[in-house]
Amino acid sequence: MIDDDIVRRAHIEVGRLNRELAAIHEDEERCKLRRSRIESQKAQVQLLIDQANLARRLAAQPDDPTKPIVRIEKLACGANLVRVEAPEKPPLPQVEQLPGRRKVKPDGLPSIASMIVTALKEAGKASRPVEIAEFVRQRWWAAASTKDVATTAWTMAKAGKLMHRDGRYSLNGVGHNGAGH
Repeated sequence: MIDDDIVRRAHIEVGRLNRELAAIHEDEERCKLRRSRIESQKAQVQLLIDQANLARRLAAQPDDPTKPIVRIEKLACGANLVRVEAPEKPPLPQVEQLPGRRKVKPDGLPSIASMIVTALKEAGKASRPVEIAEFVRQRWWAAASTKDVATTAWTMAKAGKLMHRDGRYSLNGVGHNGAGH
């Protein structure tokens, strides 16, 4: 049988080994924390290097009025803040009126679209572009072109502002049989 004194010394030895293991564990935890701190510091330094390289690459590019403006600011907490600002847009060149363009409608008249709407309201029925143009000529603009009226009416119909069926235009909800029903 095993002597009680040997068992007591074995317990003491187990206690000593447990203390050594605890000390080793504490050392490992300290090393983990130290490693974490060092990795964090390395990442900060690497970020600074990356920002400097980016600034150098951007500065080395030829002057381009559309390139962004990069500014690196040091914050109070020690971090760097990179600001990328849109470049100032150069003024647009002055556009001269093309000599081939002609003025369609005299000043002071309502738009062709509002003339068309008024013509259709007063007619009370679906109308052909020729009929609408004749109304516009009688009321506002003697030189109104049927082509301009037809083009505007077609554009309005495509946008859903007018109905178009069988060559006739009408306000939404007005009949299309030509009799206003």
